[in-house]
Amino acid sequence: MMALLFTILCGAVALSLGYFINYFAKGHLVHGAQAVIDSEVKYIQALGQLPDMDQSKIYIQLNEDALLPSDFPKPSKVLAEGLLLFEMPQTEKRYAARIHNFADLGKVLIATDITDMADDFDFMQWIGIASIAFVMIVVFVSYIISIFVVKGTNDIAETAYEIIRTGDLSRRVNISARWDDLSNVAIVLNLLFDRIEQLMQGVRQVSDNIAHDLRTPLTRMRGHIDMLQKKQPEHQEYSKLLDEADHILQTFNALLRISRIETEQQRSRFERQDIDKVLHDVIEFYEPLAEEKNIVINKDIQPAQRVCDRDLIFQAFANIIDNAIKYGSEKSHINIKLHKHDEAIEIMIENSGVCVLDEDLPKIFDRFYRADKSRSQQGSGLGLSLVDAVVKLHGGSVEARNMNENFQIITQL
Repeated sequence: MMALLFTILCGAVALSLGYFINYFAKGHLVHGAQAVIDSEVKYIQALGQLPDMDQSKIYIQLNEDALLPSDFPKPSKVLAEGLLLFEMPQTEKRYAARIHNFADLGKVLIATDITDMADDFDFMQWIGIASIAFVMIVVFVSYIISIFVVKGTNDIAETAYEIIRTGDLSRRVNISARWDDLSNVAIVLNLLFDRIEQLMQGVRQVSDNIAHDLRTPLTRMRGHIDMLQKKQPEHQEYSKLLDEADHILQTFNALLRISRIETEQQRSRFERQDIDKVLHDVIEFYEPLAEEKNIVINKDIQPAQRVCDRDLIFQAFANIIDNAIKYGSEKSHINIKLHKHDEAIEIMIENSGVCVLDEDLPKIFDRFYRADKSRSQQGSGLGLSLVDAVVKLHGGSVEARNMNENFQIITQL
């Protein structure tokens, strides 16, 4: 849009320039010719008769009808009112002519040679046309360059926005050329994205390796504790140790599951599913838990289908609703809506009377992140991280927001 506006403005400037060059050049020609003829009129009036003609001056006495002789060339152009332009074919000279009515001589055609002035006018016209053509070429080239620059800028902005929206650090800016400064910027940005992706993969790999390497010894340790509990059931500490071991193992298993999802290793189980039925199953599973806290679940669910992994979608919805019940106050409401917009499916799960601090909202999908208010509840801080991974695996998006003192998680599939 900006490129088109720039082209229109430059085109208007070019046309204006050509118009003013032509206007002033023609004005110079007309005023010059009129000045010469006016001086001839004064000379004839002072002389009282027609002077002798030469190649630069022509005087023809006309009859009352002011008809030109038949052998006189026809006017080629009207320069101004009463001022005509003639071209003599024999000499190829151009004359400006005007008929003047003298008191004693009658009507006389006075023509003066303006070949030099006409040549100057032609040259200025050529300059005007050439200027317009040159400016239009510059405008066209500038338009092409501006399209290239705007496209490159939009590609960079779109890639950066998609990385921010999806968290997919594998995206890169498309580089169509390497000769311009914008391509250099794109190359540097791609190198930056490469480095960030490597660092993030390193962090994830470390956590995944820790989870994988420690799961086996923890499982063995849990087995030993379980054996000790069976041998010495009177010791209550063994039960607490088993609970802690189970919690740690669940955390490690969640980490490994998120890792598998993020590396897209679970697409083999994708089938067309009724998302509304999956959501109904999750709600039915959690309704008894909600009833224990006197929490009312309001449903507005429309039929919708999507190719997906049913178990993963079930787990994602379960994590969101589990959090909604866990952190919701007693006798509150949980509103669950599923609406279809064209091909997109939007699922909104809302806690009434619950809000998250604005500074916590961008971080709640991070691994191990727990807001201050949730630290009193048991958990690993991986539930919403798994939701984020599952949704991105299905090409969707998830966001959290506060709306009218209610906390909402909006999922797009």
